[in-house]
Amino acid sequence: MTNQPAPGDEGTPQGYQPPSYIPPEGTPPQGSKPPGSHPLPPYGPSGQQPPPYGTAYGQPSYYGMPPEPKSLSIASLCCGIAVFIGLGLFIIPQIAAVVLGHLALLREPAGRGLAIAGLVLGYLGLALTAIVLTFVVVAIFSAANAGYY
Repeated sequence: MTNQPAPGDEGTPQGYQPPSYIPPEGTPPQGSKPPGSHPLPPYGPSGQQPPPYGTAYGQPSYYGMPPEPKSLSIASLCCGIAVFIGLGLFIIPQIAAVVLGHLALLREPAGRGLAIAGLVLGYLGLALTAIVLTFVVVAIFSAANAGYY
């Protein structure tokens, strides 16, 4: 127990020798090259073209696939939104949203969510337009029968 360090004395113990590194047999000393080795080629262009972007170490890239088109789905959604922005007074955005939405469901499986959203907005716009037109027609006929028109 006499070899224990005193509290607060965290130094190296007396008589401690750090281990020395002994390289394995057959390895040359540091700084020398093994016999028959050639110098490394210089960095820079060596007459070969670099691989195209996205290919690592000459391997084909499978993650660089272009996204599937969603143009019909986006157009359907835009027409469905246009119904509620104020263009719903005309019947054209509602019909365009419904037609483009159905075409997108048939042709673009990647844009299914956008196409369904466009369809819902288009059909909702058609229903609201029909309800508003019904109320307008009923109001006009009731005003004409009451003598206000």
